[in-house]
Amino acid sequence: MNSNPAEQFFEEMLPYLETLDAQVGATIQLLKDKGLTTSAEFANYVERADLASNVRDRGLRVRMEYLFSLAANRSKGQ
Repeated sequence: MNSNPAEQFFEEMLPYLETLDAQVGATIQLLKDKGLTTSAEFANYVERADLASNVRDRGLRVRMEYLFSLAANRSKGQ
């Protein structure tokens, strides 16, 4: 088992992220095939969503760093 909490976390999350990536790709292709959006139109939505998620991402990163530092400090203390 990997002793680095960050590496362990990402190893466990990778299959979920790969599945999500495939689902998003399929959804985009469906929207294009049905004529419901164009690449440029979809890019505008993605850009707006990206700006909104930046705040959530920063909060998540701070929280993860805190939790990883706690785990590292506990393992050093043992």
